[in-house]
Amino acid sequence: MRFSQAFIPTLKDAPRDADTLSAKLMFRSGMIRKLASGLYDWLPLGLRVLRNAENIIREELNAAGGQEVWLPQVQPRELWEETGRWKVYGKELLRFKDRKGTEFCFAPTAEEVITDLVRRDVRSYRQLPLLLYQFGAKFRDEIRPRFGVMRAREFYMKDAYSFHATERDLEETYGRVFDAYVRIFRRCGFDFQPVEAETGAIGGSFSHEFMVLADTGEEEIASCSAACGFAANVERAECVAPPAPDGGPAGDPRPEEVPTPGAWTVEDVSRLMGAPKDRFIKTMFYLADGAPLVALVRGDCQILESKLARAAGASAVERMPEEAYAELAR
Repeated sequence: MRFSQAFIPTLKDAPRDADTLSAKLMFRSGMIRKLASGLYDWLPLGLRVLRNAENIIREELNAAGGQEVWLPQVQPRELWEETGRWKVYGKELLRFKDRKGTEFCFAPTAEEVITDLVRRDVRSYRQLPLLLYQFGAKFRDEIRPRFGVMRAREFYMKDAYSFHATERDLEETYGRVFDAYVRIFRRCGFDFQPVEAETGAIGGSFSHEFMVLADTGEEEIASCSAACGFAANVERAECVAPPAPDGGPAGDPRPEEVPTPGAWTVEDVSRLMGAPKDRFIKTMFYLADGAPLVALVRGDCQILESKLARAAGASAVERMPEEAYAELAR
């Protein structure tokens, strides 16, 4: 095809709401167009780039023993109710009813569907291990879509799922897939760092994210500059206890009640007492799976709700509403 016949509508200037360099270049080069907030048209040039990336991923996952499937994007409520995630996913899950009044959701992921498929057709441990993957559109109703196609509401995603007879076999497959991701990122030419991550609503005992190191983005990671190789995102990284103050615990003054009129925050109490914030403990009230939970944290620290949920063994943690706190105080 001649270039003059190709549908590549370039732009001199990117749209005002293009908030990253990558989004600006994709708009200007005629790769994408915005339909609505978090929804994009992929034009011929952009789709060609997307398919090239897809083929790299497909080649590496096939080499790792994966088999490609195609799963429905519309999923029935009963599968999500069975796993208890119909409510856990919250407002990001797009729910709707068909003409018969049956409830469905538009897939944000596919654990329920792929597990239902395997439990119906895998009859023996001899059929395991099994590594299945797919490419398909997903929808998560992001409250504030941004960064172009990187944080869109509808997006194209490769998701893979494996099934095993033993924990050891699971770990071996996890290692092969991890290595496949390393090769994928290298073939794409990314400067990246695998980091430990929270499993979130997906579930599981451990997880890794592959972070592309760039000036744009919103994630931060904690990594070891020594040879230990540790790296994790801030939701997963564990705090290291600071050294005890001079004199140790025995040198600390005995606790006593001190009036703090008009001091409602740690900052207020710190100024009133003339002591740094790390010498105080603040009390936070939460609901963990609907049950009251009280968390104590050092005054200069913040609580990440994902870490609190993991420590409490809860699937979801949220700040306690004022009315619930008032009822608890009674």
